[in-house]
Amino acid sequence: MKLIDPTTITNYTLTDDELEAHILFWVCAAGKNGVVAAKCLYDLLNNLENIYGHLSPFELVKAVERQEKSGVAYLKDKLKEAGIGCYNLKATTFKTLAASGLDLRTCSTDDLETIKGIGCKTSRCFIIHSRPNQKLAGLDRHALHYLEDLGYKVPKTTPASTKQYKQVEQWFIQEAYKQGLDVAVLDLKVWNEYRNK
Repeated sequence: MKLIDPTTITNYTLTDDELEAHILFWVCAAGKNGVVAAKCLYDLLNNLENIYGHLSPFELVKAVERQEKSGVAYLKDKLKEAGIGCYNLKATTFKTLAASGLDLRTCSTDDLETIKGIGCKTSRCFIIHSRPNQKLAGLDRHALHYLEDLGYKVPKTTPASTKQYKQVEQWFIQEAYKQGLDVAVLDLKVWNEYRNK
């Protein structure tokens, strides 16, 4: 499995396996440094490949789950060993995603957000960085800090209410259009500029 590079995460030509890895990355990145999350996911998937052979990320999750039912392995333990925090919740999210049957090329934010552990930010980050011309914004602390620097009154953390999220999201989208940028381009630019602040 190839290491995901968060500094160049936008890619509209991902294979099916890469799409699976990318949604798992965004789940891992929730509440964690993106570079660290990418390394932890890379370690996890490579460890699972060494055990189960070359399978897609979702098939690796399903392989662990099959053994888990027989008492041999636990996905949460594998996540913990790889350094992935909130491993109980994220194991549930991984399993639900792998079994969901969602088409990662066409699913909506609403589709993704039906899965426990995926909220507004995670669903949007995945979609804007894997599909062109999306009118969505991933409101992480970097995007919020950027908007605050522009004079917007924004919360310190990702808005919990969908209504507030969508309001702040519109501000970020407007800023992208003012600069003549695709939202994904501005999002990545902001992340790279603000991640070490």
